[in-house]
Amino acid sequence: MNGRLNAHVIFSDQIQDQLLRDFLSMLRLELVDLPLSEHGLKAYARRVTADLLAKHGFKKADVDADDAKALEAGCRIAEIKPESYKTAIKAVPDGMAIGFMPFTTNDGLDQVDVMKHYAYAMSLFESSPIFEARDDATWHAFVGRRTEGNARFFDSFQDALGGVPRLPVSGSDAHQFTGDGTNDARGYGDYPSGRITWIKADPTWAGLRQAVREPEKRCHIGTLPPKLARARDHKTFYIDRIELAKVPGSTLPEKWFDGVNLQLNKDLVAIIGNKGSGKSALADVIAVLGNSQEKKHFSFLKRDRFRGKSGEPARQFNGRMHWLAGDPCEANLADDPPADRVQLVKYIPQGRFEALCNDHASGASNAFERELRDVIFSHTPADRRLDAMTFEELIEQHERIFRERLGELRKNLGLLNQRIVAAEDRLHPDVRSHLEEQLRLKRVQLAELNESKPIEVPEPSSEMTGEQQAASDALQGLAVTDQMREEKLKAAMASQQEAALRRQAARAVKDQVDLFEGQFNAIAAQIAPELAKVGLAIDQVITLKINRTPLTDAIAQSDSALVEAADRISANGAEKARIEEERAKATRLLNEPQRLRQDYLGALRRWEEQLAEIRGGADVPDSELGLVARIEQVAKMPEILENLRADRDKTTRSIFAVLEEQRQQRADLFTPLQKLIAENALIREEYKLQFQSNLAVYPDVISENLFGIVKQSVGELRGDDESRTKVKEQCDKYGFATADASVGFVAAMEEVLTASAKRVAPQAGGVRAILRKDRKPEEVYDYLYGLDYIEPKYTLLFQNTPIEQLSPGQRGALLLIFYLLVDKGRNPIILDQPEENLDNETIVSLLVPVINEAKKTRQIIMVTHNPNLAVVCDAEQIIAASFDRRNQSSISYYAGSIEDARSNENVVTILEGTKPAFQNRSQKYL
Repeated sequence: MNGRLNAHVIFSDQIQDQLLRDFLSMLRLELVDLPLSEHGLKAYARRVTADLLAKHGFKKADVDADDAKALEAGCRIAEIKPESYKTAIKAVPDGMAIGFMPFTTNDGLDQVDVMKHYAYAMSLFESSPIFEARDDATWHAFVGRRTEGNARFFDSFQDALGGVPRLPVSGSDAHQFTGDGTNDARGYGDYPSGRITWIKADPTWAGLRQAVREPEKRCHIGTLPPKLARARDHKTFYIDRIELAKVPGSTLPEKWFDGVNLQLNKDLVAIIGNKGSGKSALADVIAVLGNSQEKKHFSFLKRDRFRGKSGEPARQFNGRMHWLAGDPCEANLADDPPADRVQLVKYIPQGRFEALCNDHASGASNAFERELRDVIFSHTPADRRLDAMTFEELIEQHERIFRERLGELRKNLGLLNQRIVAAEDRLHPDVRSHLEEQLRLKRVQLAELNESKPIEVPEPSSEMTGEQQAASDALQGLAVTDQMREEKLKAAMASQQEAALRRQAARAVKDQVDLFEGQFNAIAAQIAPELAKVGLAIDQVITLKINRTPLTDAIAQSDSALVEAADRISANGAEKARIEEERAKATRLLNEPQRLRQDYLGALRRWEEQLAEIRGGADVPDSELGLVARIEQVAKMPEILENLRADRDKTTRSIFAVLEEQRQQRADLFTPLQKLIAENALIREEYKLQFQSNLAVYPDVISENLFGIVKQSVGELRGDDESRTKVKEQCDKYGFATADASVGFVAAMEEVLTASAKRVAPQAGGVRAILRKDRKPEEVYDYLYGLDYIEPKYTLLFQNTPIEQLSPGQRGALLLIFYLLVDKGRNPIILDQPEENLDNETIVSLLVPVINEAKKTRQIIMVTHNPNLAVVCDAEQIIAASFDRRNQSSISYYAGSIEDARSNENVVTILEGTKPAFQNRSQKYL
């Protein structure tokens, strides 16, 4: 390189003067190999050539003759041996000296030809924890962050650093307190091109050392760090301070929270403390002040704790939460936030984690589903929201037609199931036996009737008187008249039946037309706003023309025909009475043989009527011919039932097809969210976080509904546990991924139910034998074949594993990833012991990176008893809670950074179990 290599050393403000003198004494000058001293500097100046002295404005003769000139020249041009520089820094005890070298600034290390001076350059890389660099590519490389700007040299650069990040800084190069803004007269605070160095630490030596340890988290070079810019632009989303005090006039002797005044950091705040110290209490307080609706998961502000049965002693305390901007939030600690208040913080206590994840896995609650929906909706572009204000409104707009289609299909399914149940009932052997027995009895009746046929009485051969002849002729005429009356009666009754059927059909059609008109009007009302958006009226797209006149005329005609038929039937009855009366009169005029003949004819007529009634017809169910027809119908019933079941399977497949369409449409809604995940390397590569829309089925839900209809008392369904296990086995076997699988599950479950029913009633078909009281077989079929238990659900996959298959702890961690990295909200997040149920390896590999990533964009307040979260996550603020029962039950909080001495001691004592315990464990690790 040309020129000298610049180097600096930063010393602790606590270092003793003797140590500084010792440091200087260890530095050795080039050329003369003397310690850095006045003597050594003068010797160095007198050793160099006249040309070098002249270059710096000195004359050789003056330097040789004058000690003061020689000392001044030595101070200006002397060079230190690099090895002595490194040795001197190492010799300073307790890390009270830190090397600091320029890199891409004047006289920086980047000017060294690494290939020519490899060992020299590498040794300087290793000895300096701080480097000065102004360009983005280089300072990002120093902290270990790969960017597009440094990708070409990043790997070799990291090799040179030995994989250990360094703290980059960019000085102002100020040589005076107040400058004129030019490079020649730069003052304090004037930074070249806005390259300001920001270090996130206490302005102490301990703070600087902490920044050196974790430069990637602790430094930024530029006008303003992104997190500070974010907080500046969104001040209403950052909590500034929490104040707690007794209510005015309180006589409560205990102190509790009185006088608490906590300033909160904008990044990661870790609340630590021993059990019962008040750490979770602070989280609950912030949740109440932030209008959280998670009251049922509060661990401190609840009835059996600080609020007691009557709200005491919580009622004695008020809280106030200040934001960086905006009005403060105030509340009494005994009061829950009203349900209509906007939640200003996102509180996720441990109970909330467990309830969300466990209930989602079992299907007992859709709370997790609602959380997913809210996040999906927040990522849905405006052009796809269709003016919807909530996810539910969006789904309603997208899925209304699906629900209507499902409703129609399930309605048709219900009608099919009614016919199937009727067919199953008819196939019971007792039905055919009963019909055959009825037919046998009918034929016995016929045989008995044939045996009792009246014996014919011949026409009398004796002469009749004129009066008797007239009576005989009258009786013959009455027989003809009565026969004609019977024909008229049959015609009138047929007309009455036909009119009744016509009226019923016309009324049914009219009712359907009225219903259709109502449905049309409802649909028109639904689509009218959408049509208005494209400038169309409903009648430009669809019109409905209804002519009820033919129907009302048909109903009126049928009513008239019924009245007319009723009149005819009534008149026929009167006619029959008249004929019987005249027949009786004429019969009284006949002699004995003639009366016997007439009695025979009357008996024969009644016998023939009985015969016709018993013989009947195919349309008379209880007649001989009707019973024969019904037996023939039973014989055809297996084929009919098979066809009905085939139609039912088709309907079920159609229902599944609609559900699948619904699932796919929901999957399309989170395409923007999946794109966000794809753009986040941490989520995409490390966690493989994926959203999925599945057709979800929960065995417990099926069991709950199904066994509310059928009994669990026989066969594979004997006992609650056995029944539920069988349902789960079938669910696991078929999976519901396709229509075939879904129909297969339904068929398998029906087979199990039918087999159980046959144990109770071996001759019966269907499931009637195991029904609970007042339940119907079609209810079972409607539920199973209607696929009501299948519904599109959102879920998460973590490393290709569905959330339902993760352990409770893993589900909680996944939920935390979801909230911290995917949730678009900007409100502060309050976490209460998120490490619960997780091993330390998972905490370090999973939670730590997530929290580190999330705190870049929002304020996180976390209660924890795990050092990996508080320390490895490099919490910007540690709040240590303590409870002193002897001092009026006082709860106090001490806030500070990790590098703050008292906070550091609190962390070691509380989280590590005291420093000796920590050191003891550390010494035992190999």
